[in-house]
Amino acid sequence: MAGQSQVQETIHQLHEGTDFMKIIEKSSKKYNRKFTLSKDFLYITYSPSKKPPSKARISVEDIREIRQGQETDGFKKSKVRNKYPKDNSFSLIVGAESHNINLVAPTPEAAKNWVQGLRWAKKKAQNIDVREKQALWIKETFRKADINQDGKVDFEETVKLLRKMNMIVDKSHAKKVFQTADRTNASSGDKSSDNVLDENEFVEFYRTITERSELRDLFKSYAGEDDYWTPEEFKDFMHKEQKRYEITPKWCESVIDAYEPTEEIRKKKILSYDGFLMFMKGPNGKLFNPFHSTVYQDMKQPLTHYFIASSHNTYLQKDQLRGPSSVEAYIQALQRGCRCVEMDVWDGPDDDPIIYHGHTLTSKIKFKDVVEAVDKYAFEATPYPVILSLENHCSVPQQAVMAKYLKDILGDKLYMQPVRKDGQMPSPEDLKERILIKMQKLPEPTTSEDSAANLTNMETELEGDVSEEDEAADLEVEDEEIRKKMELEKKQSKKNKVKLAKELSDTVVLFKSVGFKGFKYAKENYQFFEMSSLVEGKALDLATKSSSAPDFVEHSKKFFSRIYPAGRRTNSSNYNPVKMWNVGAQIVALNYQTPCTEMDINIGKFQQNGKSGYILKPVFLRKSNMQFNPNKPDDQYTQKLTLRIISGQQFPKPDREVIDPYVKVTLYGVNSEQEYKTSVVDDNGFNPTWDFEENFDVKCPELALLRFAVYDKDVTTDDFIGQYTIPVASIQMGYHHVPLLSANGADLSPASLFVHTLMSAP
Repeated sequence: MAGQSQVQETIHQLHEGTDFMKIIEKSSKKYNRKFTLSKDFLYITYSPSKKPPSKARISVEDIREIRQGQETDGFKKSKVRNKYPKDNSFSLIVGAESHNINLVAPTPEAAKNWVQGLRWAKKKAQNIDVREKQALWIKETFRKADINQDGKVDFEETVKLLRKMNMIVDKSHAKKVFQTADRTNASSGDKSSDNVLDENEFVEFYRTITERSELRDLFKSYAGEDDYWTPEEFKDFMHKEQKRYEITPKWCESVIDAYEPTEEIRKKKILSYDGFLMFMKGPNGKLFNPFHSTVYQDMKQPLTHYFIASSHNTYLQKDQLRGPSSVEAYIQALQRGCRCVEMDVWDGPDDDPIIYHGHTLTSKIKFKDVVEAVDKYAFEATPYPVILSLENHCSVPQQAVMAKYLKDILGDKLYMQPVRKDGQMPSPEDLKERILIKMQKLPEPTTSEDSAANLTNMETELEGDVSEEDEAADLEVEDEEIRKKMELEKKQSKKNKVKLAKELSDTVVLFKSVGFKGFKYAKENYQFFEMSSLVEGKALDLATKSSSAPDFVEHSKKFFSRIYPAGRRTNSSNYNPVKMWNVGAQIVALNYQTPCTEMDINIGKFQQNGKSGYILKPVFLRKSNMQFNPNKPDDQYTQKLTLRIISGQQFPKPDREVIDPYVKVTLYGVNSEQEYKTSVVDDNGFNPTWDFEENFDVKCPELALLRFAVYDKDVTTDDFIGQYTIPVASIQMGYHHVPLLSANGADLSPASLFVHTLMSAP
């Protein structure tokens, strides 16, 4: 009971509010702000602020992390951080772009209470049911429209609000619905008083005005003579429409118990239309198979049998030439499930190695700070192994410092066990919560004299492929200042021999970097733990030629390959990873900081298997006795996907006008890319209807991805509204909703598409 009492006291303090000092990055300025948790636990309000009260707030659901101490870039770069105790400090990491709000509380106890209280409120916000979540969203929209903050809106304000919500309605119909929802006036019979709606009445008005005829008709078709579903009728719907043949009446009863909002109906074990609506907005009503939200694949196969979520130049937040480097970029990548991050390490001042994009003007961060962040965040999102891809440019003394940091900070997490004698990689399951180093490695001594020489010198001259050792040297740069800097540093580097410290070399066990000399050479000479990195142009050439693609597939069954962006991508753009996955390349590294179609594809692919960062490759990309050419896949790998885009719901607006939406849907397959567009629906971003149907020939569904993108038709350039990318293997059959994400990956809920899908033989 004492624990519960303590929680209540903590929450009471958050409701009362606390005066904080807000710290600004790279500034000596600081601001006094009072932060208060709302009574419903869903928002933090702050004051004073130039923003109106409806906007001077932070959604608890938007808080990605509550970080104790002074551990963000904002704190570390602040000019006043040393004036305040770490125990009084914490940060809120907010939104898809991970905006930092850095706060200093008046006491350590106040800071601790806010960290604990907000974590509790965040859990509570995540656990509210679908209907309550919808009501809260509607109420928030209502509050933004309530200009004078009196808790009521009249009819004209309501019509304006609907327009803000991307909806144009017939005013006479809206008036009737408004009067029905206005329970106060309806019950009093007072015709003379001004008609207004409070928050709860507006929720009812909204739900009525947004009636979904396509869902109502679908429900009625299985309801028989009455207006509800029995468990048997529910089961029939799941079998016939959704193709979920494993569903039983008992399962349907459990769903009724979870989703039916009316207690009297729930007790009768029947489902009303309102309950059906809630079910269709839950996990089983979404296109993505909820089973694939768990780790459902075999995780005990050799590591080479998996695609691995991988980042290129992870430290960069913007472009490759002048942009900022940040420890935060590593934290964000790891929190998104990325399992292979890259570090370009150079000599730093005071014998302390640094990370930055060599030869360029990008900012520098400490190697030690990055290793500490990896230690803390590596397994926050998923327990499966993390690979540190090191590009080492340090002198031998600073390499020794690198090795010390890796061993001291990572401890037992750093994988240092001898390679297996059976010639196979361990599995992701074997390597749970382990950190692996990918880098060049000293050759193993072959005689006692060699061993003694190595022990004496502790270093040896290292020969390797330049592109493997220094990817920045391949940059195609127009900037005169940077080009001169690169040329000077290249000349200087040629004067020095490249040496590798033994203690750093010893940290490399399973991922020894070697120069690529062809698939035949690799087959005859590589050991199973040796791997090559290929620039995208070379990799694409090998993957798309019929003469070399099968060899690439066979190579990837036994050896790792890492693909990285071309030097011309100085703006941190990305290449399409699909063709690389189609030949089985495991580490396909992308610039995670850049919102683009290619990153949408990457995020879409790795949402399967519980967002673990590891996806088991299809059997034909694993088994040595199965031949596969991605440029000429056999017909046995082909299926037909019939897609019907029925309607859309509640699209956000890019500007003041009601949008004219259309949907572009693209299939990224094996040796095939198919694209279709719906018609444009004028002046309706709220509930447009298309009823568009098209067939896709899907080569190798296990590798294919489907991307939905919604646009607003414009005279000049069509505006991007939202997108969703899904592995074809994770698509549920039947009627489902497709959630939409912003360009930065933020959930645009309640925006969605309503679709029907069917997979069949061609």
